[in-house]
Amino acid sequence: MARILIVDDSLVARKVLTNILEGLGHTVVGDAADGGQAFTEYARHRPDVVTMDLAMQGMSGAEATSKIVATFPDARIVVISALEERQVVIDALERGARHFIIKPVSEEKVAAVLENVLRQNFDHRKCCELLKRLKEEDGLPAGGWSNLGKRENQVARVLIVDDSAVARKALREIMTSLGHTVISEAENGAQAFIEYTRHRPDIVTMDLTMQGMCGAEATSKIVATFPDARIIVISAMEERQIVLDALERGARHFIIKPITLDKVSAILNNVLQQKFDQQTHRELVRRLKGCTDSFSPLGASSPEYLPPYQICAENKLILVKVNHNLTMTSCQSLLIELEEYLTGEPRVLFDFGNIQGLAEAVLAELDKLIKRIESNSGTVKAISRQQSLVDAVISREAASSLAMVIRYFAS
Repeated sequence: MARILIVDDSLVARKVLTNILEGLGHTVVGDAADGGQAFTEYARHRPDVVTMDLAMQGMSGAEATSKIVATFPDARIVVISALEERQVVIDALERGARHFIIKPVSEEKVAAVLENVLRQNFDHRKCCELLKRLKEEDGLPAGGWSNLGKRENQVARVLIVDDSAVARKALREIMTSLGHTVISEAENGAQAFIEYTRHRPDIVTMDLTMQGMCGAEATSKIVATFPDARIIVISAMEERQIVLDALERGARHFIIKPITLDKVSAILNNVLQQKFDQQTHRELVRRLKGCTDSFSPLGASSPEYLPPYQICAENKLILVKVNHNLTMTSCQSLLIELEEYLTGEPRVLFDFGNIQGLAEAVLAELDKLIKRIESNSGTVKAISRQQSLVDAVISREAASSLAMVIRYFAS
């Protein structure tokens, strides 16, 4: 197993990659958000492998690769990037990278490439000579990464709408790393409408469950006034009818949390480049909903927008309200959002309310989350107003940690 340094300017991307690497049995010895920090962390830890993003603020990943290899010729660097043009790959390898993974990353890709890199016999001089010949054959202009680091993708001005400061921060980091500009943020639907009117952004990312005017209502209001608005709904709710309802209201696309750089990149590119006809779009969505009346009131059969979970933090007490529609996917989103609060010996209370039962796989994921909190010197308690849920938790081996902390309260 290898000691690995992760370099990426997206906090979310670093967390995703950390989970993959640790799941494969490797040890993450450090991380860095830019090329300059990457060099410092490499000198400090001397890792077996570095995973290097290319497009970062400040010193790029390509420049950092050159600097690290020049000082530490045996450095094993694996470039991980959404840029997949052949000349970009060649440029990164010529600078000394050992291998290249195209985003989105997956456990299978990472496992295969790391095994290759850790076992290979590598001759840097021969590799560079071969790559230079390939670049000459491709007619690649001089300047390497300086001419290749610019994304072909269209750059957008983005308005982020979400009542979670943690979620807005994570999405802002992703947008910035992709080269987009976050021109404003909003915490609820009413504020979203005002900010849209003020800034006329190219893209709106819209959370559904917010206090006051929800994201669905805000989507309807914005599209009614600005028919060309490009709204992407981002939500932890993955039920089909909720997706269709948001699209019927005029949203152009839908991202299920947890958000990742790769999801956001692909969907933004799709929305920015698509040819869109609102009437055709709504008629198609209504047919998918099984609605034969194309003039049915918009949102007439809209589902209740109940979030799978809600986080409320006050000082060091963190309340997590769990709802019946919590799924494996929304558990992952909960983990990412909750980790931002898990500092300084936090106290976490899970409130399961009147939920009568949850899937065994979901209980197992919650159990892992509780173990992680406790390993970070946190204290966890859980309450339920349904004895059936408490009994179900206690009977599950996969939920042993949750079973130790959950208690039944009638009210």
